[in-house]
Amino acid sequence: METMNENTKFAAVGWPLTLAAAAILGSLALACMMPFVALATLAAVTMSRAQAVITVAGIWAVNQLMGFGMFGYPLNAYALGWGAALGAASMAALVVARSFAGIAPRALPTPMRIAAAFGLAFVSYEVFLFGFALVAGGTETFTAAIVGQILANDALWLVGLGLLYTVLQRTAPNLFGPALALRPR
Repeated sequence: METMNENTKFAAVGWPLTLAAAAILGSLALACMMPFVALATLAAVTMSRAQAVITVAGIWAVNQLMGFGMFGYPLNAYALGWGAALGAASMAALVVARSFAGIAPRALPTPMRIAAAFGLAFVSYEVFLFGFALVAGGTETFTAAIVGQILANDALWLVGLGLLYTVLQRTAPNLFGPALALRPR
């Protein structure tokens, strides 16, 4: 059985904690524009399945706690339902990004594979949320302008956090794990 040294232990939590910190700062700055798809995609391509699920669920939970606790989201069935839908859609995005990562053609450069995983995850996220909106209400928020703004926000976060991961991994590979390779572990 392999024992974990201090670097291995930190690598197991270093990047997930970095993503969580970014999400907290993002929640403070953006409130309703949390880039769940970008976070789910990066978790999918840089972490083990268990780490990715825990990280995305934790980020979603912190975002919801901040929303209801700090930003005054109403404690009613509609808001709670949308909160749960965001969590479920984030998990769907994670599953789609991870599934694509498992079948992505290795001949494509890593950035293209990550972009494709992100695109598929974004579509699944939005389709999931639109399906929820058909039942619960809120389809008016699915205009091209609003969805485009969410896509741009998530894409910027994906690029920024992807660059951060690359810098951290190259600077301290023992602390932040392997380089981006789009191979689920």
